[in-house]
Amino acid sequence: MPRRSRRGSLVALALTPLSWIYGGAALLRRRLHERAPTRVEKPVISIGNITCGGTGKTPVVEMTARRLLAMGRRPAILTRGYRAPAGSDSNDEMRVLAKNLPEVPQYRCSDRRAGAREAIARGADVVVLDDGFQHVKLARDLDIVLIDALCPFAGGRVLPAGLLREPLRVLDRAQLFGITRSNLVEGKTIAVLESYLRGRFPRAVRVLMETAPLAWTSLEGESAPPKSLRGQRALAVCAIGNPEAFRRDVTSLGVEVAELVSFRDHHAYTPGDVERLSRRAEELGARAVIMTQKDAVKMPVGPTTNRWKYLLIESRVTRGEDAYDAAIARALRS
Repeated sequence: MPRRSRRGSLVALALTPLSWIYGGAALLRRRLHERAPTRVEKPVISIGNITCGGTGKTPVVEMTARRLLAMGRRPAILTRGYRAPAGSDSNDEMRVLAKNLPEVPQYRCSDRRAGAREAIARGADVVVLDDGFQHVKLARDLDIVLIDALCPFAGGRVLPAGLLREPLRVLDRAQLFGITRSNLVEGKTIAVLESYLRGRFPRAVRVLMETAPLAWTSLEGESAPPKSLRGQRALAVCAIGNPEAFRRDVTSLGVEVAELVSFRDHHAYTPGDVERLSRRAEELGARAVIMTQKDAVKMPVGPTTNRWKYLLIESRVTRGEDAYDAAIARALRS
């Protein structure tokens, strides 16, 4: 885990009293809503996390929806559509899922109960909650909580002193922990994390997940194998919750990252951004500008972006696949 700077530690210490208040309020809210959650007539599977920032939820939502389709089910995805642009019905993640899973309907809804009812009325026979761990007003049949192996608990402090959305104790509600990006850390790191989860939350199943590269794809849609940029110098660009994960993904493919330009999560790219990034790539002698698919779906395309590519990925369960499938099967039976 990255070390916290002395200044950052002092700021976190000063904010700790506010974290106690925030954490207490989060616990109270959860307890109130867990007393009588709304249950709908079809199974509900939640995929969420306990930290702010990216844990790889979107690829896991896609993977789970594909599993359900392969089982002959008719899934629908419910999402809050966080930071959707004004006047738009979808945010970055929704656009990625719509491109990769056009056959699965998505519903943007702040009230997941109303969204679930609408999805079921329109033919869904299983509901997938994207980022649903904190939305306890709707009863769920399976709670999958994703934990990023690169930074599992973001310092262990609740907002605003840290990046936890709720105190760690609420993880006892999870039935399955998906440890994401497990391939980007050493085996002993995974062992320590699993030992902690097993000791504190013994009832939850633990599976290892990773994102596997499928292809480098141009903004115009042309694809090339993942190793096609091996040895090439590139400018990496991203506006995601965990930029370091993207850097590690691309360097593992042999790409020489000349520089990583990181924007705030959900940044809306402009033609001015494209111009500045093109100029910076030229200054660095980069042969390509590379990004995530989440960046690509909102990147303005122009004459200077003909060599810009995004990494198409998919999430995979690398250990515990039988337990993952069994958990889904139990949820569907209920």
